Amino acid sequence: MLTILRKKIDPKYFKVCLYAAVTVIATLIALLLIYMSGSIWAKIWNLFTAILKPLIIGFVFSYLLSPAVSFFEKKINHRKTHAWARGLSVLICFLLIFAFIALFLVLISLTVYKSVTELNIESIKASITAAINFLNLNFTDLLRNAQSLLDKAGIAIHNASDIASYIISAVSSFTTSLLFGIIFSIYFLLDGHNIFHYWEKVFHVFANDKAKAKLSELGADADRVFSGYLRGQVLDALVCMILTTIILLVVGAPNAILVGLMVGFGNLIPYMGPIFGYATMAIVCLPSGNIQKLVIGIICIAIIMFVDGNIINPKLLSDNVSVHPLLVVAALIGGGAIGGLLGMLLAVPVAAFLKLQLDKVIDAHDVKQ
Repeated sequence: MLTILRKKIDPKYFKVCLYAAVTVIATLIALLLIYMSGSIWAKIWNLFTAILKPLIIGFVFSYLLSPAVSFFEKKINHRKTHAWARGLSVLICFLLIFAFIALFLVLISLTVYKSVTELNIESIKASITAAINFLNLNFTDLLRNAQSLLDKAGIAIHNASDIASYIISAVSSFTTSLLFGIIFSIYFLLDGHNIFHYWEKVFHVFANDKAKAKLSELGADADRVFSGYLRGQVLDALVCMILTTIILLVVGAPNAILVGLMVGFGNLIPYMGPIFGYATMAIVCLPSGNIQKLVIGIICIAIIMFVDGNIINPKLLSDNVSVHPLLVVAALIGGGAIGGLLGMLLAVPVAAFLKLQLDKVIDAHDVKQ
């Protein structure tokens, strides 16, 4: 019987079926093992992300500070090369950053202190009473409705401690990643050349000359695009800061310089500039009951942000990363939809990099024809 079956079955197809069956069985066994070791993979992934976060932060910091460090190093080595010039340059950059942060915090503290000393309790109490009377609010119904909304969202009042613990844990995790990121950035800035040459040697062992040339070209393109994007963002932040400060000074808004500084700082992150501006205007105007100046300031900031978001920012970014303003706007919308705030930060340089590679493919195709 077996002999008859063996004669009727084509050996070639039998071998293909056997390979297919073995492949399917091996795949199922591998999936089963992965499923059974889920907790192990979760721990490995958590360990990987815990290391990756500060590494990315450190790389970004070192990438941003590298031009400034090189500038100070050249100034120190103007007449003679010093072995300690690189370390001193890194120290100068971080001292300047910490000094700027300290000045920034002092300005905010002085503004908050001034606002508290000018706090008009009676005026605020009268405004709240007038609002309650005008809206005819019933606090019992208001609290009941608020509790109903919280219950629908799955948030109970007795879970407030859990929410607070989660927030504290998130802040602690971010602070830890930031601290180690700064440490990594210092090492990258001090010894970046040696690290780069080491991995360059590793890549040379496993890749041919064509792959090395292609990777070098991709690295140069990415550096040009991302540095252009950063220049565009910084220039846009300066423009918004100057415009906001001047316009708020003209309309007589209080603490116009601080508000302009906050708008410019917030504008480094897409769509965060107006939030920083509105919050600062509220801090400097509400304690003194200066509602009129608050409304005027918010309207001015809204107009500036509208013009910036639709004209200034796309134009500056398109000039620096060589893409059309429409692509910038589309990239920001798509990046925000896919990756939220982080997606918006990376959307424009990634889109510009992909467009650059597409342009090269098209140019190469035209040359062949």
